[in-house]
Amino acid sequence: VPETLGEALMGNVVVVRHGELFGASASSPESSPFIGGPRIEPTIRDMYTMRSIRIDPTISLSGNVLSGEGSKTNRLSMGEAASRLALRKISLPSNLSNAQGQDDQDPALLDISVTSFSGTDAPTEDEWQTQFTRLFERLSSPSGGATLFTAEFGSVPNVRRLAEWIASKWAPAILRSYDIAGTRVGARPVYAVQTEDNVV
Repeated sequence: VPETLGEALMGNVVVVRHGELFGASASSPESSPFIGGPRIEPTIRDMYTMRSIRIDPTISLSGNVLSGEGSKTNRLSMGEAASRLALRKISLPSNLSNAQGQDDQDPALLDISVTSFSGTDAPTEDEWQTQFTRLFERLSSPSGGATLFTAEFGSVPNVRRLAEWIASKWAPAILRSYDIAGTRVGARPVYAVQTEDNVV
């Protein structure tokens, strides 16, 4: 009796996760691009306006599963991503098991998340390849896995002045714009203070 899913499937295991699924199959009466039929000012269904995709690792470096709550996935994109992997149109890198922190003897486990974004054109072959290439680069990088947030900034000529601006101008304006009294879960931010030249 196989001990793992990888042994049972005798090969690489790929888990494809998704956000809230939307869209309908071509045989469905809801497959028309228009909600409520053609009108002077038509409303177009999401499955025709959200065709752009993004593929990310689901497992973070710490082993947490980032499920993509609040994200949406077009059924057509989800099916295409899964079929590309199943038909081996996307070749899995040989270092995948190490990137996911597994033993070399274990079959590779690829755990990915597909998310849809605004865009009326379906992804081209090059766009699919670009997404999977970016995914594999992230998995093989030292930080590997899913990233909650990352941003790159240009050089900051004066870090102390930036910290002063955040503490004295930006944070008070932002905090005034929030309904802090309505916050029922988690911490309630009430002020920002500059504790060091470069720490707020």
